[in-house]
Amino acid sequence: MLKHKPIETQTYSSFEHLKHNVALEEDQTSYTHVPMEIIFEDDQWINNQYTFNTHGIKALCQATNVNGLFSTMEAMEHPHMSSTFLNKLFDQQSIKNELASKRLVVNNGTIVGVVGSRYLPYSNSQFLDDLFRDDKNDSLELERATVTNTKMTANFVERSMGFKMKDGEDFTKIGISVRNSGVGDTKVGTNIFTLRPKCLNGMMHYVDKGSTSTKHTGMEDLMKYKLDKIITLAKDQYEVVKERVQALTQIPYTNTTADTFLKLEAPVDILPQLKRDKLWTPKKKFSDVNTHHEDLSRSKKILDEVPTKYGGVHTLAVWNSTFRDQNSMYEWVESFTVHAQTLPAEVQLEVEQGAGELTAWISNHKEELGYLPF
Repeated sequence: MLKHKPIETQTYSSFEHLKHNVALEEDQTSYTHVPMEIIFEDDQWINNQYTFNTHGIKALCQATNVNGLFSTMEAMEHPHMSSTFLNKLFDQQSIKNELASKRLVVNNGTIVGVVGSRYLPYSNSQFLDDLFRDDKNDSLELERATVTNTKMTANFVERSMGFKMKDGEDFTKIGISVRNSGVGDTKVGTNIFTLRPKCLNGMMHYVDKGSTSTKHTGMEDLMKYKLDKIITLAKDQYEVVKERVQALTQIPYTNTTADTFLKLEAPVDILPQLKRDKLWTPKKKFSDVNTHHEDLSRSKKILDEVPTKYGGVHTLAVWNSTFRDQNSMYEWVESFTVHAQTLPAEVQLEVEQGAGELTAWISNHKEELGYLPF
């Protein structure tokens, strides 16, 4: 079995701390051509020069175009067996040819990724410099950022912009979530980000995936222009996202909502537990009618219990309030983002993205869900 270093996620609430660490990351990261001769030693060294983390060795295995290579290496239990196998493989001319145009991404002596010859390195440090150069985007302040193996997601909110869900309720902030990576696993991109300060619930909203991201290719000088363009395009959609989120308060959650979600295949399985629950879908096959109805009833019950199982104290208090005629979709969706705060940083990001996608879906199907305009 290969001895690869685990990957840690760093979380930041201070912009200065984030800037300091990504500048250090840039100083310690280099891009170098894959050596013609590769020798694995002790299942953890390459050419007695590099170690590797999980993503780095996965990427190197994938670059060979040998199907299932990494998982095969993981299954080898005896010491040095992986090194022996890989040394024979990497000595083949066909493998050398596959790797000839590839570059290793090395951070402080550890291989953290592999990229192609056309890949344009664009560090997180340069990304943030370009985002705020010439006082551009100074209206933004950092809410939270994570960096995992150079993959950065940073959520910013506008200092003096936002909206109320309805009269008397707390302010919801709006801004952008930006992303970048130095190992080729994500494009430069942005989503719209909303934050409810009262309970720190965040949500990411895709507007147009094609227009708000760009590849790490081309000339370095053009990256600044591309970044400006996608940020502007995202900010132009603030009003669209505001209307989507506000519409949630005008859609009741009733005893038929779960049935509608399931039959229209809404993207509701955004928590790890809901994925494991394997909710009913129209495409599921059953041996008999009774099993079909039992699984549908089970799935509806799971969705109906989302606020009581995953919502926080505030969400639950609103959901169980005796002072309102019916609950709204807003509290139901908010249960996901409340629970997301208890999950590891990477999973939290996935849930917040899923909540944004679900909000867009609900907005597009609001009539079927009983939309009640004020």
